[in-house]
Amino acid sequence: MPDAGAARPPAIIFDLDGTLIDSAPSLHRACAAMLAARDLPQPDLATVKTFVGQGVPTLVRRCLHWAGGPDDPAAFDAFCAIYDADPISGTTVLPGARETLAALAGARHPLGLCTNKPDAPTRTLLCALSLGPFDAIAGGDTLQVHKPDPAPLLHVMHDLGATAETTIYVGDSRTDWRTAAAAGIRYAHLSGGYETERPPDDIWRHLQSLHDLTPAMAR
Repeated sequence: MPDAGAARPPAIIFDLDGTLIDSAPSLHRACAAMLAARDLPQPDLATVKTFVGQGVPTLVRRCLHWAGGPDDPAAFDAFCAIYDADPISGTTVLPGARETLAALAGARHPLGLCTNKPDAPTRTLLCALSLGPFDAIAGGDTLQVHKPDPAPLLHVMHDLGATAETTIYVGDSRTDWRTAAAAGIRYAHLSGGYETERPPDDIWRHLQSLHDLTPAMAR
């Protein structure tokens, strides 16, 4: 029987794109289709990766600017219609994601997800890719603001019944470490994500892969 007086393990909140999954190919497909419908050039996959991280409106706006097109409010809805119809094709689970989530859940860590991807495709992907279980989730449209505003991360932390002192956020980008810093939460940075800017050296952990997270929690 667990010791009722034992300290509760820290809550761990994850980013999604670039941290648990590689969704860039599916995002690229939807971006290309949206631009093609407007007779605009389409960026390659590597370029679209650099546009990911601050939510779908920013992704769409960056694509339009790259292609030399005007700002187009209808482009956001067009992208969402394409992407939401099939967010799964081309998306893969990153190495160690399922095993790490299972190990942390088995060790009784409350698990959360905080992503700028809208809620509907997020939940579709989690189900289809068997990722989780998560005790709390915030998507890019859960609140009126999105990362790097700390509100979505604080929202998940609240739903987990955690505090800033008992929470760790795991991400892969400048957006993620800025969000964690704004929320006053310890941050673990996974290398190899979509944004290449290195976070400050004094963050809680630098991870070469998700396999490094479970041992880090035991230190």
